[in-house]
Amino acid sequence: MVEMGRDRAGESRAEVWGRALLLFAAFCGLKALSAFFVFPPLESASVWLPSGLTLAVFLRAAPRRWPVYLAAVFAAEAMLVPLYGDPWDMALLWGLGNCLRTVVGAGLMRRWLDGPVTFSRPREVVALLLAGGLLGPLPSATLGMGAVALLGPEPLSSGDFWRGWVGWYLSDGLGAVLFAPLLLTWSAPRPVPRRQLEGVELVGMMMLLALVAHLAFGLPEPRGILMSLPYLCLPFVLGAALRLGPRGAATAAMVLGTFAVWHTAARRGPFGVMDATLPERVISVQLFLAVAALSTLILAAMACDRRRVERQQRLLAESGAVLAESLEPRETLPRVARLLVPELFSGFAVWLLEEDGRLVPAARLGLSEEAEGRLREDILQLSEPSRRRLGPEGASVLARIQHQGRLLGGLALVRAGHTHVARSRAMAFAEDLAHHCALAVENAHLLGQFQSAIQVRDEFITVAAHELRTPVTALKLQLQNLQRPLRQGAAGESVLARFQAVSRQVSRLGRLVEGLLDVGRLNTGRLPLEREPVELGSLVQDVVERFSEELGRAGCEVVLSLQPHVTGMWDRERLEQALGHLLGNAVKFGGGRPIRLQVSQWDGTARLVVEDQGIGVTPEALERIFGRFERAVPSREYGGLGLGLFLTRRIVEAHGGTIHATSQPGEGATFVLELPASPLGTYVPGPSPWPHPPPAGSYPA
Repeated sequence: MVEMGRDRAGESRAEVWGRALLLFAAFCGLKALSAFFVFPPLESASVWLPSGLTLAVFLRAAPRRWPVYLAAVFAAEAMLVPLYGDPWDMALLWGLGNCLRTVVGAGLMRRWLDGPVTFSRPREVVALLLAGGLLGPLPSATLGMGAVALLGPEPLSSGDFWRGWVGWYLSDGLGAVLFAPLLLTWSAPRPVPRRQLEGVELVGMMMLLALVAHLAFGLPEPRGILMSLPYLCLPFVLGAALRLGPRGAATAAMVLGTFAVWHTAARRGPFGVMDATLPERVISVQLFLAVAALSTLILAAMACDRRRVERQQRLLAESGAVLAESLEPRETLPRVARLLVPELFSGFAVWLLEEDGRLVPAARLGLSEEAEGRLREDILQLSEPSRRRLGPEGASVLARIQHQGRLLGGLALVRAGHTHVARSRAMAFAEDLAHHCALAVENAHLLGQFQSAIQVRDEFITVAAHELRTPVTALKLQLQNLQRPLRQGAAGESVLARFQAVSRQVSRLGRLVEGLLDVGRLNTGRLPLEREPVELGSLVQDVVERFSEELGRAGCEVVLSLQPHVTGMWDRERLEQALGHLLGNAVKFGGGRPIRLQVSQWDGTARLVVEDQGIGVTPEALERIFGRFERAVPSREYGGLGLGLFLTRRIVEAHGGTIHATSQPGEGATFVLELPASPLGTYVPGPSPWPHPPPAGSYPA
C-alpha cells in the first residue's frame, strides 16, 4: 500500500509523490481487474475494487498527505474514462465522485475510531459498514449516475436511473467492505500473537474454501436443493474468522467474493441462473457477499476482542504475582513495565511518593523524559482514582496509587498515536493495577516498620542482657560465698531451704540472661562453637543429673535408653544448653508423667529423642514454636519467653544438624534432634555409671 505506517517526520516530497504514483498505478490496475466482475450487457462492475483501495490508503495516510493522494485518484479516473470512449466532462464528474467517496468514508472512520484500523474490535466493523459501505458511496453513485443521465449518449428513464444508481452504490460499498479489510489487516501489526503453523493453516483453509466456493457457485444449471450450495461456504469463512482472526476473515471474504462474482457473471451457480432480471441477480449476489463479509468480520472482531480481554486479565494477574514476589517495589515495578510494554501499551510510568511529598520515578518504559514529566505533574493534581488524558504522547490513563485514601504514588498507561481518549476498560485496568501496586508498596512500608521495631527490640534485649549480666554474676558470687558458712553454721533448716531456693532462682535468672545474649549474637549472625570430642550418652546423663531437683519436684520419671559410643565433634556446653531447653519443656508441660530420652546412632547420624506425655502441641503450632519469642500456650498459664526452642534449633543447625517435633494435643510431644556423628569411640568414654541413685522414680533403661 501507499503509506501503511504513521507519517514520518522529515519525509521528502519525492517520497510522497512516489507513493502517489504508486496509488495511481494500483488504482488503474484494480479498475482493470474490476472489469472481470461485469455482468453483460451491463457496463458497471458488481464489485468496484478501487473503492476499497482508496479507503484503506486514506485510513493509513496522514491527513496532510490527502491532497496529494486525492490528486492521484482524480487523475487516474479522469485519464482512464476517456479511454473507454466516454466524454471528458463525464470523467471529471466520476473522478470527483471517487474523491468524495474516499474523503467521506475515510474521514468519518478516522473521526469515529482511534488508532490504526485492524478490525480487531466490533466498532471498527460497524464503522466500516456505516462510513465505507453506506455513506461513502452516496456521492460517487449520485455523481456517477448523474453524469450518465446528463452527459450520456442516450437519455435515461427514471427506472433505469435508479436501477443504475443502486448497482453503482452497492458496487462501491461492496468493494470497500471486501477489499479494504484485506489491505488493512495484512498491512497492520497483528492484534494478537501469532500461533505456530498459523500460516500453513491459513493457506490450507483458503484452498479448501476456494474448492467449496468453486463447486457451490460453478454448477452450470443448479436446480432444487442445489440452489442452497452457497451456504456450504459459510462454515469455512466463519471458521477462518474464529481461528485466524481479522486477517483470516478478510481473506476468506475476498476468496468467497471472487468465486461468487466470477461464476455469477458467467451465468453459473444459483445466483447466475435464478429466475430474475439481470439487475436483480447482481443485487442478490452483492447482498449475499456483503452479509457474509460483514458477518465474518464482526465474528473475528468479537473473538479478537475476547482474546484481548483475556490477555489483559492474564497480564494483570502476572503483574500482581510479580509484585507479590518481593517486598521491594523498586525492583518489581520495572518487571511489571516490561510485561505491559509493548504487549498492551506503548508507554508505562510509575512514581512513588517520598516522605518530602515528591513523586520519584520507580519505573519508566516507552516514554521520553519530557512526556514522563508532563504525566507526573498531572498525577500530583489528580483527586479521583483515575482520569483519561489526551496529550502529545497519545491517549493515556492516570491512576492514583493509594491505600485507605492515603496517596502512595501514581501510574500512567499510554497508547501512542491514539487521537481519542482511552476507553473505560483501560481505566478499569489502570485502577486494578494501581490497587496491586498499592498493596505492594504498603506491604513494603509495613515490612520496614516491622524491621525497625524488631531492630529496636533486639537492641533493647542486648543492652538489657548486658546490663543484667553484671549484677547477676555478682549476686551469684555472693551466694556462693554465703553457702559454706550457712552449711557450717547454726542456720536452721528453713533458712538453708530458702537460701537454696534463692540460689536456684538466681541460676535461672543467669540462664535467662545468657539466653538473651545468645539471641543478640544470633541477630548479628554469630554463634561461636568450641568443638571437642563429646559422648552424647554421658552428656545426657549430666543434664539429667543437673535437673534432678526439678524432676523430683515435678514427680517426673526419666526413662533413659542410651546407646554407647555415640560420639562427635560438638560444643558440649551448647548441646547441654539445647538438651536443657528440651528437658525443661518436658518437665514444664509433662504433667508429672514419665519422660523418655533415647540416644542412638545410624548411618553417621547421632539421634537424640526427648518424649513426654504432657499436653501436646497443635499441628499448626509445630513449626511456629521454633521461632523467636514464639509460644504454643498462653504465657499466663506457663512461664517463659519463648526462646528455648528457638535457641535449640539454632544450636543444632550451627552443628550441621536438624530438629523436628511431632505431637497431637493431649498426647504429649516428641522432639527429635539429629547431629552429624564422628567415630571417636576409642577416645571418648561411654555413659558413665550414675554417681548416686537417680531422682525418685527415675532410672536408666
